[in-house]
Amino acid sequence: MKETEAFVQGNTTTIIKRAAINVAGSGDNTIVTAVTGKKIRVLALSLTPAAAVTARFESAAGGTALTGAMELGAKVNLVLDYNPVGWFETADAALLNLELSGAISVDGLIVYAEV
Repeated sequence: MKETEAFVQGNTTTIIKRAAINVAGSGDNTIVTAVTGKKIRVLALSLTPAAAVTARFESAAGGTALTGAMELGAKVNLVLDYNPVGWFETADAALLNLELSGAISVDGLIVYAEV
């Protein structure tokens, strides 16, 4: 994780964080661990699967869907450009989960904030 930038909302300064994505398990895969009293807001994202797979982001493992099921093509990059208000966010104190339809390697990066 690398923390180099921040944004300000009211009187609160929030650090922007980055992390690598490297998962391959069928079903639940933790992308960002839960933080007590914080939501995980996804600001930007890049994913590349090694083979075709269906993926869905969730708030908590097996939890509430944050996206619909996305059909990702083999070695086709999915990019969510930087969005300062965020693409989606978890519930309070919930991890960010990537549910995969099969045991396919999915790699990439995530830019997020704990809000």
